[in-house]
Amino acid sequence: MIMKALMTICGLLFISFGYSQEIKPTAEEIAPDTYKVKYYHDNGKIMHEGNYVDGKSNGLWKSYDENGNLIAEGSFKDGKKEGLWNFYKGEEVSSVSYNTNSIAEIKKFYTNHLAVK
Repeated sequence: MIMKALMTICGLLFISFGYSQEIKPTAEEIAPDTYKVKYYHDNGKIMHEGNYVDGKSNGLWKSYDENGNLIAEGSFKDGKKEGLWNFYKGEEVSSVSYNTNSIAEIKKFYTNHLAVK
């Protein structure tokens, strides 16, 4: 049962991200039918991390570049992007609002233009 669930998760993640890698993803069962998974860059640093519930992406997911810098974060609900996602590229941040996996709004701003108080 656990092996079948892990095989399903690995297959879904391979399809979801559309690439192969040498370092195998890890999955830890944190509740019944709920797994915390991590995917890795070839250099061993985390590429993606998040949860699968009943075989679908659910909750907060984060993505990192090969140096370990956060490049994206947002939530899934039943395998679909939902709510606010942030994408980071240098000093540029793109905030994308999703409604049931469809883009509702996009805003861009630059961190060097934000006032710090």
